[in-house]
Amino acid sequence: MQPPSENPASETATPRDYFATTHWSLVLHAGRSDSTSARQALEQLCQCYWYPLYAYVRRRGNSPADAEDLTQGFFARLLELDSLADVRREKGKFRSFLLASLNHYLSDEWDRARAQKRGSGRVVSLDAGQAEERFCREPADAASPEKLFERQWATLLLESVVQQLQGEYESARKGALFTALKFGIAGEPGDGSYAELSSQLALSEPTLRVAMHRLRQRYRLLLRAEIAKTVAGEAEVDDEIRHLFAALAG
Repeated sequence: MQPPSENPASETATPRDYFATTHWSLVLHAGRSDSTSARQALEQLCQCYWYPLYAYVRRRGNSPADAEDLTQGFFARLLELDSLADVRREKGKFRSFLLASLNHYLSDEWDRARAQKRGSGRVVSLDAGQAEERFCREPADAASPEKLFERQWATLLLESVVQQLQGEYESARKGALFTALKFGIAGEPGDGSYAELSSQLALSEPTLRVAMHRLRQRYRLLLRAEIAKTVAGEAEVDDEIRHLFAALAG
């Protein structure tokens, strides 16, 4: 996919809308509260992003079993209130915070993590078999584990945005339209594609072009909103978008 060429965010959302609830706000709330809801919210966040971290640990030379235990151990440590008490939103990008925290854990807690009874302290539901199967399917790549982590993070984030968009269309009973047009998210289709789709969907080409424009506009808005959850402030959104698309291209 190519980075968005337009910025429709100002048309339908404000920065306040973006930053009402972010990954950072969940971390900060969990670090200052012992409420069940705060912990559950953070656990759900960990559930979303565990695979890039698991794959990173595997690429650091760990076996599948050790990678699973180390990833679980990291999440257990992350979710301890003491480890979050001193976290500041100013730490910047959430993906950078997670990777730095994981590296710190791997460095300082290696022996303790390996000494733990296998299977203890599980806080996130990991499908280890599925994760390893996915890991083994990935082509060999000479890039560093850090670069591959960023690439997988970007891929996961974009997949999440597309799933959100699909869910909106399906809720509006326009799932078939989404399926027909989703190939256009990555770039403007050629005129031949519009002519063919117009015939298939029994829509005029002008109507189809408007539908495609709205799909891509909504995608860009959802993408910005999702990335806004992972950075410390509005000024970082565009930079993070550029960085993640560069990670995908690299």
